[in-house]
Amino acid sequence: MTVAAGYEHYDIQDEDPYLIPGSTCLINSLGITDTQLLNEAEEKISAAAYAELIQSPAVPTFDLHHLCLIHQRLFGDIYPWAGIPRYTEIAKGGVLFLPYRLIEAKAIEVFDDLHAENLLRDLPMADFATRAGYFLARINAMHPFREGNGRTQRILLDQLAELSGFAFAWSAISGEQMAMACRAARQHEADFNKLSHLLRLHIMLI
Repeated sequence: MTVAAGYEHYDIQDEDPYLIPGSTCLINSLGITDTQLLNEAEEKISAAAYAELIQSPAVPTFDLHHLCLIHQRLFGDIYPWAGIPRYTEIAKGGVLFLPYRLIEAKAIEVFDDLHAENLLRDLPMADFATRAGYFLARINAMHPFREGNGRTQRILLDQLAELSGFAFAWSAISGEQMAMACRAARQHEADFNKLSHLLRLHIMLI
């Protein structure tokens, strides 16, 4: 997916435990201290990890453990905290994501609701996309990881769609479109319609 300029970065927080002290670069296992170089390395390494995930997918349990497993496999060679829910607050555009102490409880609630809907099986394609957009919005609002949430969520949605014989054309959705839809779903009066609309426009049969 093309990412809009700046959208890939979280707001800088004081005393962020994920940053190398005295810098704005994330702590990593590569010994890199420059954010741009880290982003370039991350893109290459995670792309290779993504290809491996396509060949050998994470066990699709559709719960927080599933998300953590995907994240660990995508970023385990880059970040020592890959696959571990965050332990700091993060924000984007001045709006906080879910407080980190609530992630586990909220994940249970969201994924229990998804399982109660039978993982959206047996829905017509447009209805599936509508409900998938709703659940994507709720998962995105949790943002369980310090970095790499969007890619992790998309892989989980791909596995969900595959159960019903569908796929999403993520590469056709611009970062700006996704950012706007996610922001709308994170407002106090959450609007899930924009995400659902995007997914309806970019779903296909496989």
